Amino acid sequence: MSTEQQGSGPGGGPASFFAAQTALTVIEEAVRSAQTPRTAEDSGSAVSSDQALDALLLLRELRDQLAGWETGLIEAAREAGASWAELARPLGVASRQAAERRYLRLRPGAP
Repeated sequence: MSTEQQGSGPGGGPASFFAAQTALTVIEEAVRSAQTPRTAEDSGSAVSSDQALDALLLLRELRDQLAGWETGLIEAAREAGASWAELARPLGVASRQAAERRYLRLRPGAP
């Protein structure tokens, strides 16, 4: 993983939305390459185990960063007056209770 992809965010994760998009693109390319059927002539273009492992590490780092962003955005929305019921749809959950549970699960220091 390059320094530009790694960024300087907490935990070595992406430092910006642009870096996150770049990381997602790298992961998507690795997954697509790994899932594409190979012929005898293509054997040299398959994803190596190192590439797959790097993509998995990048995915984990990106997942951690996205969780932090989600928590921050939920807190910003709540401070601006959004209700848990209003947050449910953007969070992809069915109820205000589920939205609050999601936040409590994602926030730093959650068990």
